[in-house]
Amino acid sequence: MLKGVAPRNSWRHAQMLRRLFGSKRYPWGFAVFFLMVLTTPAAVAQDANPRITVFGGGSLLGGSRTFFLGPRAFNTTSEDGGKFGVRGTVDLREHWAVEGSYSFAGNNLQVTQLVPPAVRMFGVHVHQVNGNALYFFNDNNYRLRPFLTGGLGLTRFSPAGDAKLAAAGLFLDQPAIIFAQNHFDVNFGAGVEAKVWGQFGVRFDVRDYVSGIPRYGLPENPVSAGGPSFPVHGVVNNVELSAGFVFYFQ
Repeated sequence: MLKGVAPRNSWRHAQMLRRLFGSKRYPWGFAVFFLMVLTTPAAVAQDANPRITVFGGGSLLGGSRTFFLGPRAFNTTSEDGGKFGVRGTVDLREHWAVEGSYSFAGNNLQVTQLVPPAVRMFGVHVHQVNGNALYFFNDNNYRLRPFLTGGLGLTRFSPAGDAKLAAAGLFLDQPAIIFAQNHFDVNFGAGVEAKVWGQFGVRFDVRDYVSGIPRYGLPENPVSAGGPSFPVHGVVNNVELSAGFVFYFQ
C-alpha cells in the first residue's frame, strides 16, 4: 500500500504545480510558492531571521530602438513608471540569504514615427518574479546591513486591454495583434537593510534586470509579404530604484 501512495502524491504535486505555474497565472503561482517556502519549519527556525518587505519605487525600462519599415523611420522605447511588490527573505548563514519576490510596474510603450512625425502610446504592465541570493557584509546582530544581490527570474510584458485594441487599429505602420510575452531575466544590484524598531525595519535597493526585448508576440521579420512585424532584437535593461518596509517575524 505504501508503494502506491508515492506515485499518487507525486501526481497530485505535479497537478498543483501545473495549476500554480500555468502560463497565465505564473506570477501568482510563484508568489504562493515562495509563501509556502517561508512557512516551512526551516524558514521559521531561530537563525533564519524570516522577514517580508513591501516595497515601491521606480522602474526605468530602456529598450530604445530606431528602425525603418519601408520608407518610414520609427523609434520605439518604454517609458519609466512606478513599481511596487513584495519580497520574502530568509538567512542561510551569517552573511548569506535567499529571497523570492514579485513586482508589478507600468511601463508604456511609446511608438514614434519620425517622418511624418506622430506619436502613439500603448499601456504595458510588467510582472516580475525572481529568486535571489544576497550577501550581507555583516551578520544579523547589526541593525544596518549593506548587501549585494543577484538572481534569476521571469519577466512578463503584458499589453493592457486598451493597448491591444489600439494596436488592432494601428500599431507601427499597420494593424497588428499584440499580446503578453515572457522572458527569462537575470538581475544584480546592491542595497541596505536596517532594523529600525522591534520587528520593523526599512530597506533600499538598486537593481538592474536584464532580459530579452519584448516584441509582444510579433515576429522580428514579416512571416509573409506585407505582414506585421516588430524589427527589434537584443536585450533590455530595467533598472529598479526602490524603498520598502520590512516586517521581521522574530
